[in-house]
Amino acid sequence: MKNLYKICSGIIFLLITQLSFAQWQTHGPYGGPVYCSATAGGNVFIGTENGVFVSSDNGATWTAANNGIERLTIVTLASDGTNLYAGGSADGVFFSSNNGASWTSRNTGITTMFITSLFAASDGVYAGTPDGVFFSSNNGMSWTLRNSGIPASYDMYTYAEVGDTVFAGSYGVGLYQTANDGISWLTVGGGFPSGVFVYALKADGNNIYAGTSAGVYKSSNRGVTWSSSNTGFPSGYWAKSFAVKPGYVFAGTYSEGIFVSTNGGASWTAMNSGLPDMPFPTGLPHNYPSVEDLIISGSSVIASTVDGVYRSTNNGASWFESDQGVLGTDIMGVATNGTVAFAASARNGVYTSTDNGLTWYRTNNGLTSYDINAITVKSGSVFVSASYEHVFRSDDNGATWVHATTGINSEVAELKADTTRVLALTNGAIATPAALYETMDNGATWTEIPTGFPVSMSTVSSTNTKLYIGTWTGKVMYSNNNGATWSDISGTLPAVKINSILISGSDLFVGTEGFGVYKSSDNGASWSTSNSGMGNMYINDLHQKSGNIYAATWGGGVFVSGDAGASWMAYNGGLDNLYVRRVATAPAKVYAGTDAGAYASPLAITGIEGYELAGVDVYPNPGSGLLNVRTGYESKVTLSIHNMAGEQVYSYEGSSAGIGSIDLSNTAKGIYFLSLQTDKGIAKKKIVIQ
Repeated sequence: MKNLYKICSGIIFLLITQLSFAQWQTHGPYGGPVYCSATAGGNVFIGTENGVFVSSDNGATWTAANNGIERLTIVTLASDGTNLYAGGSADGVFFSSNNGASWTSRNTGITTMFITSLFAASDGVYAGTPDGVFFSSNNGMSWTLRNSGIPASYDMYTYAEVGDTVFAGSYGVGLYQTANDGISWLTVGGGFPSGVFVYALKADGNNIYAGTSAGVYKSSNRGVTWSSSNTGFPSGYWAKSFAVKPGYVFAGTYSEGIFVSTNGGASWTAMNSGLPDMPFPTGLPHNYPSVEDLIISGSSVIASTVDGVYRSTNNGASWFESDQGVLGTDIMGVATNGTVAFAASARNGVYTSTDNGLTWYRTNNGLTSYDINAITVKSGSVFVSASYEHVFRSDDNGATWVHATTGINSEVAELKADTTRVLALTNGAIATPAALYETMDNGATWTEIPTGFPVSMSTVSSTNTKLYIGTWTGKVMYSNNNGATWSDISGTLPAVKINSILISGSDLFVGTEGFGVYKSSDNGASWSTSNSGMGNMYINDLHQKSGNIYAATWGGGVFVSGDAGASWMAYNGGLDNLYVRRVATAPAKVYAGTDAGAYASPLAITGIEGYELAGVDVYPNPGSGLLNVRTGYESKVTLSIHNMAGEQVYSYEGSSAGIGSIDLSNTAKGIYFLSLQTDKGIAKKKIVIQ
């Protein structure tokens, strides 16, 4: 009875402690939209939807520089050579004096937090906003509106400085200049077209380049006169960004890629080798990613694009992706087929990993849209839904994709699979209501399953004989005859969006928007909350593997239950991004798709594997890492100790008398598993180092 008590106590202790030692890691997929760049202190900085990243090797690799601005969308950066200024799309201006190691908010005097442009001039810093231009002469400690001469409600999007004059490009009313720190502004004439959008300005000595809605214009006399500089530049296009180095001018465009001039803008040549020309049918000649900014660092030209960072070390002759370390890829869904993991991104298509998430590769061959909404796996096939292009299927682990959308007539919001079919839930359109479809032939054809209930569908789950649909208003609809009839089994569920439905044997779980998890054991006849220990009530996804239920939350990371939802524990060790959209599992891994990359972790362990063996003692346990193992008899033994990730941290083979003391004091604190094989059997024990 005493041994039984010890074993039960160990099980309880394991359930309570082990989940907190999850070891998540991320290795991408790297990239995501990059909106701006700046240099300071020999480093390059870029602004993303996940704050700022910095490179000390001319853009080859990047690390986060986000203390104070993590998860903020940074759309503009400026540097005075020492200090950095970052502008957020909704959070105002931030300042760093230590190369991005930390940031502080500096918005005194600014009347809107939507910053569209920043520029560090000789006498101070300019900030463009929808409320006008603000100026600071004290490193952003305070700001003053400097808008005299500029029409009300027009924003300045770009700047350049030549001598004592600052030029500002507007969003629709041409080009302006000031020689008195913005106290007054004058319209620039001299041949510069009036009423145009000015997207980019770059000064180079006495030269100024302007990217406008009327093409590229150049001034060779400090902005006194201007002339068109469009030879070789595509008609009707404009430059969104410029960079200049001796002998070269680089111009980035919205969809035509990058153009290079070696004669001061007299003529331009497209140089796009290595940039992805995305196949989505826009009606434009090309669909290169919009080049939001260009900057020179050492021998590198660095392009910040909506598709990530691209770099050229041969003056634009070729470009290559250079995103290593940039965590900005919005992952809409994750899935596995056991050996390959898939991450579906919001803008960059599908990534695959064959090494448990250590490396990710884009696998978009055949996709005609890279804006992925959902992903699911059935048998040997992978299905994704892509904006405007409906459904694609891959039968070779993502190496190639084919359209698999016959019968579907609107955008697919969610894909789910059971053992016999794949289900697609569509958003609908003006003339095509939202609908539920199924395919029984691997996507060759899709057939609509009748619904008929006038509510907005948000999620779907199924077995071979049951269908469940969750709605935006807290309804759960159930059918056991493939949609011929439906029953409302919502009962006492709150009237909020249902994000996920999990069928677990005779139990039914739903994840809600703001009210946590609900459980029913009688097919919806009654519901009860299932939130004990749940630290976040915004449940995006529910997934089951090996008796454990994983809950993806928006802001709280991942929670795990090993007792059918009776209690939950955070499973977040190493999970830097707690905004999780989806979870998926492989035989030994669980994957979390966040709004800034994918993470992988060993599966949660919620029970004791192994058993006690008479005569074997391990002590002290818990302990500081100095461990004694005694068998009580002479035997040949094989001993190994592994961490929770399955990595071996210690091994021994020989006589039991020779084991001695094991020193694990330099090993990280946490839970480990000891396996000891003797002549009398195998003992497996949990070790706690604290």
